[in-house]
Amino acid sequence: MAINTQLDRRIVEVLGDLTIDKERVRNLRIRDARTVTTFVEEWLVSRYQRPDKTDEAVYQDITAFMSQHLPTKSEKEAIKHRIVNGDSVVVLDRFDVRVDIAKGKRFVSIPCLGENKAEVRNDLLEEHPGLLSGGQWGAGRLMLRNDGKERNVIELIEFRPMQSGQVRLQALIDARQTFTTAEWLAVLIRTMGYEPDAYTDNQRRHLILRLLPLVQKNLNMMELAPKGTGKSFVYSNLSRHVWLNGGGTLTRAQLFKNLSTKEEGLLARFDLLVLDEGQSTNFDRDGDVHANFKGYLEAGHYTIGQDKITSECGLMLLANIDLDYQGRPARPDFIRQLPEMFHDDALIDRFHGILPGWEIPRITNAHFAQGPGIKADVFGEYAHQIRTASHVLFPYGEVPSLKGDTRDVKAVERLSRALSRLYMLNPDQPDYDEYVLQPAIALRERVRTQLAELNPSEFSPQIRIDR
Repeated sequence: MAINTQLDRRIVEVLGDLTIDKERVRNLRIRDARTVTTFVEEWLVSRYQRPDKTDEAVYQDITAFMSQHLPTKSEKEAIKHRIVNGDSVVVLDRFDVRVDIAKGKRFVSIPCLGENKAEVRNDLLEEHPGLLSGGQWGAGRLMLRNDGKERNVIELIEFRPMQSGQVRLQALIDARQTFTTAEWLAVLIRTMGYEPDAYTDNQRRHLILRLLPLVQKNLNMMELAPKGTGKSFVYSNLSRHVWLNGGGTLTRAQLFKNLSTKEEGLLARFDLLVLDEGQSTNFDRDGDVHANFKGYLEAGHYTIGQDKITSECGLMLLANIDLDYQGRPARPDFIRQLPEMFHDDALIDRFHGILPGWEIPRITNAHFAQGPGIKADVFGEYAHQIRTASHVLFPYGEVPSLKGDTRDVKAVERLSRALSRLYMLNPDQPDYDEYVLQPAIALRERVRTQLAELNPSEFSPQIRIDR
């Protein structure tokens, strides 16, 4: 299917203000001036672009705004100096609030100033609850306040969120009905920041699988591929509800809960934890982190000290593996190229699917989006909402009755729910088996092949799922 001007026009006509020209955003080269995520970049362009304004004028307005409100590391002390002198200062950043129960305070993290103990009023949190759920990008006004104990604190007194708030699900459901399944696939790929025409149909269908953990709670997947295929790009740019970890050792405090500060870990605070550079990721063995991690992937809860914490956070492991001259995994047991902890068949069995990243080509300029797609922040909030939306509000995510090995059935059901939500297809629709059920089975089947390599006496490489 070729993306043509007519389809581009329909994307804008049907989805309206929910869309943005991805090519124009990229050509403005905002990131050359300052490192920001896609949803921040698109928000800035949406704010300043006008039909009668040139790209140069839009760029100048955006960079002027960023130079005033998004300080570099070398400027942070000057900003703090202004605050101490009594100025109210607006900064653009990701504000993250944590509640300290023992002290009865709400502390704000402001990365651009290196501050993690600024404070915020309760009424502001009631107005912007996103500050309490993984942090939120926006423009925040800061002032100095004396707490009455001869101590000065920075206080967040106003906040204008950068990302969209609640997305009206019915608007996207209605829009979906005007596109074929193949066209909707193209819309989603554009939304991800890629150009559908640069990929084959098979590659498009694999590419879209990267979105599954965003729309389905407690979904555990991995993508194994060579470098340069854009594995981490989607997760760092589409949603504020995702945490991307760049490799190294993860501790119990980081993952689960810091017993000293009582701050909950990554698995309790986000929709999705992405372990990038998985080939160099390890878990600190202290405190049975490995066992707790396995338990969480199985049941969706863990116990730290006296606390039992339940979460809907999924896991995506991204790792590089070697390929042969045909672009296929160089060895049948490619899972053994990951750290030794992933050679545990009990751990691997808790992953629902393996995405074949070797089927996705290396990124070139031709692979970047060349036209309109849904705004990144809009899609991020949409994905966050449909994870838990009632069937009345979002009537997708249905799965037919399946029979087979319990773990395989559970994995295929969960993957099918994610694909059903993504494509907005239910089992009674003609495209369901092709776009939903068969890809879900294939994702789980790759897990089975690796289980068979790790423990052939217990696992067969075939998956048997019957309706």
